[in-house]
Amino acid sequence: MSAFRVVADDDMQGERIEGALNARSLPAETWSVDGDAALAEAAKVDRQAFGELYERYYTRVYRYVYHRLGNPAEAEDITALVFMKALEALPTYESRRNTFAPWIFRITRNAIIDHYRRRRFQTSIDDLEHHSNDSDPAGYVLDRERGEELGALVAHLSDEQRDVVLLRFAGDLSFAEIGTVLKKNEPAVRMLLHRGLRKMKLVMENA
Repeated sequence: MSAFRVVADDDMQGERIEGALNARSLPAETWSVDGDAALAEAAKVDRQAFGELYERYYTRVYRYVYHRLGNPAEAEDITALVFMKALEALPTYESRRNTFAPWIFRITRNAIIDHYRRRRFQTSIDDLEHHSNDSDPAGYVLDRERGEELGALVAHLSDEQRDVVLLRFAGDLSFAEIGTVLKKNEPAVRMLLHRGLRKMKLVMENA
Protein backbone atom coordinates (compact mmCIF):
# COMPACT_ATOMS: atom_id res chain seq x y z
CA MET A 1 0.00 0.00 0.00
CA SER A 2 1.40 3.40 -0.94
CA ALA A 3 2.13 6.17 1.52
CA PHE A 4 -0.59 8.30 -0.06
CA ARG A 5 -3.18 5.54 0.29
CA VAL A 6 -2.23 5.19 3.95
CA VAL A 7 -3.08 8.85 4.39
CA ALA A 8 -6.32 8.53 2.43
CA ASP A 9 -7.57 5.53 4.38
CA ASP A 10 -6.85 6.88 7.85
CA ASP A 11 -8.01 9.97 9.67
CA MET A 12 -4.56 11.15 10.69
CA GLN A 13 -4.04 14.85 11.25
CA GLY A 14 -1.07 17.21 11.42
CA GLU A 15 2.16 15.46 12.27
CA ARG A 16 0.51 12.03 12.02
CA ILE A 17 -0.20 12.68 8.33
CA GLU A 18 3.32 13.94 7.84
CA GLY A 19 4.75 10.95 9.69
CA ALA A 20 2.98 8.46 7.44
CA LEU A 21 4.19 10.20 4.31
CA ASN A 22 7.69 10.69 5.58
CA ALA A 23 8.01 7.06 6.61
CA ARG A 24 7.12 5.64 3.21
CA SER A 25 7.70 8.34 0.65
CA LEU A 26 10.94 9.22 -1.07
CA PRO A 27 14.02 7.76 0.65
CA ALA A 28 15.47 10.08 3.22
CA GLU A 29 19.18 10.84 3.33
CA THR A 30 20.47 12.32 6.55
CA TRP A 31 23.79 14.05 6.84
CA SER A 32 25.54 15.83 9.63
CA VAL A 33 24.79 19.56 9.50
CA ASP A 34 28.16 20.27 11.07
CA GLY A 35 29.80 17.97 8.52
CA ASP A 36 28.17 19.87 5.65
CA ALA A 37 29.37 23.17 7.06
CA ALA A 38 32.90 21.86 7.46
CA LEU A 39 32.90 20.54 3.89
CA ALA A 40 31.56 23.84 2.57
CA GLU A 41 34.30 25.76 4.34
CA ALA A 42 36.93 23.32 3.07
CA ALA A 43 35.51 23.53 -0.47
CA LYS A 44 36.40 27.22 -0.61
CA VAL A 45 40.00 26.13 -1.09
CA ASP A 46 39.64 22.47 -2.07
CA ARG A 47 37.40 21.47 -4.98
CA GLN A 48 37.45 17.83 -3.86
CA ALA A 49 35.50 18.81 -0.75
CA PHE A 50 32.85 20.37 -2.97
CA GLY A 51 32.69 17.05 -4.83
CA GLU A 52 31.63 15.41 -1.58
CA LEU A 53 28.86 17.98 -1.12
CA TYR A 54 27.78 17.32 -4.70
CA GLU A 55 27.49 13.59 -3.96
CA ARG A 56 25.51 14.28 -0.81
CA TYR A 57 23.03 16.70 -2.35
CA TYR A 58 22.70 15.81 -6.02
CA THR A 59 19.79 13.37 -5.59
CA ARG A 60 17.87 15.65 -3.23
CA VAL A 61 18.26 18.65 -5.50
CA TYR A 62 17.41 16.66 -8.62
CA ARG A 63 14.25 15.19 -7.06
CA TYR A 64 13.02 18.64 -6.11
CA VAL A 65 13.79 20.11 -9.55
CA TYR A 66 12.26 17.15 -11.37
CA HIS A 67 8.99 17.38 -9.47
CA ARG A 68 8.84 21.12 -10.16
CA LEU A 69 9.59 20.83 -13.89
CA GLY A 70 8.32 17.37 -14.79
CA ASN A 71 10.98 16.94 -17.47
CA PRO A 72 14.02 14.71 -16.77
CA ALA A 73 16.31 16.41 -19.31
CA GLU A 74 15.46 19.90 -18.06
CA ALA A 75 15.82 18.71 -14.47
CA GLU A 76 19.32 17.42 -15.19
CA ASP A 77 20.29 20.71 -16.84
CA ILE A 78 18.93 22.83 -14.00
CA THR A 79 20.52 20.60 -11.36
CA ALA A 80 23.90 20.93 -13.08
CA LEU A 81 23.39 24.70 -13.21
CA VAL A 82 22.54 24.78 -9.50
CA PHE A 83 25.82 23.17 -8.52
CA MET A 84 27.76 25.42 -10.88
CA LYS A 85 26.12 28.46 -9.29
CA ALA A 86 26.74 27.03 -5.82
CA LEU A 87 30.42 26.57 -6.57
CA GLU A 88 30.68 30.12 -7.89
CA ALA A 89 28.85 31.52 -4.86
CA LEU A 90 30.68 29.39 -2.30
CA PRO A 91 33.05 32.19 -1.20
CA THR A 92 29.98 34.10 0.03
CA TYR A 93 28.63 31.17 2.05
CA GLU A 94 28.84 31.73 5.83
CA SER A 95 28.24 28.58 7.84
CA ARG A 96 27.69 30.54 11.05
CA ARG A 97 24.68 32.29 9.47
CA ASN A 98 23.17 29.50 7.41
CA THR A 99 23.38 25.71 7.16
CA PHE A 100 24.26 24.30 3.75
CA ALA A 101 20.95 22.61 2.87
CA PRO A 102 18.73 25.72 2.84
CA TRP A 103 21.53 27.67 1.17
CA ILE A 104 21.74 25.34 -1.82
CA PHE A 105 17.97 24.88 -2.02
CA ARG A 106 17.50 28.64 -2.18
CA ILE A 107 19.87 28.63 -5.15
CA THR A 108 17.83 25.75 -6.59
CA ARG A 109 14.50 27.52 -6.18
CA ASN A 110 15.90 30.70 -7.77
CA ALA A 111 17.23 28.67 -10.71
CA ILE A 112 13.75 27.21 -11.28
CA ILE A 113 12.17 30.68 -11.14
CA ASP A 114 14.75 31.94 -13.68
CA HIS A 115 14.02 28.93 -15.88
CA TYR A 116 10.31 29.75 -15.99
CA ARG A 117 11.05 33.40 -16.74
CA ARG A 118 13.28 32.43 -19.66
CA ARG A 119 10.67 29.99 -20.93
CA ARG A 120 7.97 32.65 -20.72
CA PHE A 121 9.99 35.13 -22.73
CA GLN A 122 11.14 32.58 -25.31
CA THR A 123 7.77 30.98 -25.97
CA SER A 124 5.43 32.52 -28.55
CA ILE A 125 1.64 32.68 -28.20
CA ASP A 126 1.27 29.95 -30.82
CA ASP A 127 3.68 27.70 -28.94
CA LEU A 128 1.77 28.28 -25.73
CA GLU A 129 -1.47 27.21 -27.38
CA HIS A 130 0.17 24.19 -29.00
CA HIS A 131 1.78 23.01 -25.77
CA SER A 132 -0.96 24.09 -23.39
CA ASN A 133 -1.19 20.59 -21.90
CA ASP A 134 2.49 20.79 -20.88
CA SER A 135 2.36 24.24 -19.31
CA ASP A 136 1.89 22.80 -15.83
CA PRO A 137 5.00 20.78 -14.93
CA ALA A 138 3.25 18.79 -12.20
CA GLY A 139 0.48 17.96 -14.69
CA TYR A 140 3.13 16.82 -17.13
CA VAL A 141 4.41 14.38 -14.53
CA LEU A 142 0.86 13.13 -14.00
CA ASP A 143 0.40 12.49 -17.76
CA ARG A 144 3.80 10.92 -18.42
CA GLU A 145 4.62 9.21 -15.13
CA ARG A 146 1.41 7.99 -13.55
CA GLY A 147 3.39 5.94 -11.07
CA GLU A 148 4.81 9.15 -9.59
CA GLU A 149 2.07 9.75 -7.01
CA LEU A 150 3.81 12.73 -5.48
CA GLY A 151 4.11 14.57 -8.78
CA ALA A 152 0.48 13.86 -9.55
CA LEU A 153 -0.93 15.05 -6.26
CA VAL A 154 1.06 18.26 -5.89
CA ALA A 155 -0.55 19.45 -9.13
CA HIS A 156 -3.59 20.32 -6.99
CA LEU A 157 -1.67 22.53 -4.56
CA SER A 158 -0.94 26.24 -4.50
CA ASP A 159 2.60 27.28 -5.46
CA GLU A 160 3.57 27.78 -1.81
CA GLN A 161 2.04 24.49 -0.69
CA ARG A 162 3.76 22.69 -3.57
CA ASP A 163 7.11 24.22 -2.63
CA VAL A 164 6.77 23.18 1.01
CA VAL A 165 5.64 19.63 0.21
CA LEU A 166 8.43 19.07 -2.32
CA LEU A 167 11.12 20.66 -0.19
CA ARG A 168 9.99 18.44 2.69
CA PHE A 169 9.58 15.11 0.89
CA ALA A 170 11.71 15.44 -2.27
CA GLY A 171 14.38 17.75 -0.84
CA ASP A 172 14.28 16.10 2.61
CA LEU A 173 14.60 19.45 4.40
CA SER A 174 13.61 20.19 7.98
CA PHE A 175 10.91 22.76 8.78
CA ALA A 176 13.57 25.24 9.87
CA GLU A 177 15.50 24.73 6.63
CA ILE A 178 12.37 25.16 4.52
CA GLY A 179 11.62 28.36 6.41
CA THR A 180 15.07 29.66 5.54
CA VAL A 181 14.62 28.80 1.85
CA LEU A 182 11.17 30.43 1.61
CA LYS A 183 11.87 33.21 4.12
CA LYS A 184 8.99 32.13 6.34
CA ASN A 185 8.80 31.26 10.03
CA GLU A 186 8.48 27.64 11.07
CA PRO A 187 4.79 27.81 12.12
CA ALA A 188 3.91 29.20 8.67
CA VAL A 189 5.80 26.35 7.01
CA ARG A 190 4.02 23.77 9.16
CA MET A 191 0.64 25.31 8.34
CA LEU A 192 1.36 25.28 4.59
CA LEU A 193 2.43 21.65 4.81
CA HIS A 194 -0.63 20.69 6.86
CA ARG A 195 -3.00 22.40 4.42
CA GLY A 196 -1.20 20.89 1.45
CA LEU A 197 -1.42 17.39 2.86
CA ARG A 198 -5.08 17.88 3.72
CA LYS A 199 -5.78 18.96 0.15
CA MET A 200 -3.92 15.94 -1.21
CA LYS A 201 -5.93 13.69 1.11
CA LEU A 202 -9.21 15.18 -0.19
CA VAL A 203 -8.08 14.69 -3.80
CA MET A 204 -7.44 11.01 -3.12
CA GLU A 205 -10.71 10.53 -1.32
CA ASN A 206 -12.59 12.05 -4.28
CA ALA A 207 -10.63 10.15 -6.94
